[in-house]
Amino acid sequence: MAADWRLILLAGLAATACSKPLTKTEQLAEACFMDQMGTRQMCSCMASAASERLDPDVFDMFVTMGTAAPGDDTEDTRRARETAANMTPAQQAQMQAFMTAAVELCGLRM
Repeated sequence: MAADWRLILLAGLAATACSKPLTKTEQLAEACFMDQMGTRQMCSCMASAASERLDPDVFDMFVTMGTAAPGDDTEDTRRARETAANMTPAQQAQMQAFMTAAVELCGLRM
C-alpha cells in the first residue's frame, strides 16, 4: 500500500513537469475562473472571444491586466496600463464589442 501512494505522487509530479506553459488565452480563462466570473466553460468562451476579437496589443493588455496581481508593477503591467490609457477609438470600440459578446455569447458576469 505504501508504494501505491508513491507511484501516484510520482505520476502527478511527472505530469506537472511535462506540462507546457499556458497560452495567453488559457491564462485569461483561468484568471476569469479563479475570480469567480463564471464557469470554466464561460471563462474559456470569453478568453477565446478576446483572442479572436481584439487586436494583439489590446489582447495582450487585457491578458496582462486580467492576470496581474494587485500591486504588480512589472514592465508588462506598466506597458498594459499605457496601452489602456492610449487606446484609439477603434480599439475602444473593439473592446466594447468584445465585452458585449463576453456577456451575451458566453454568459459571463462582468
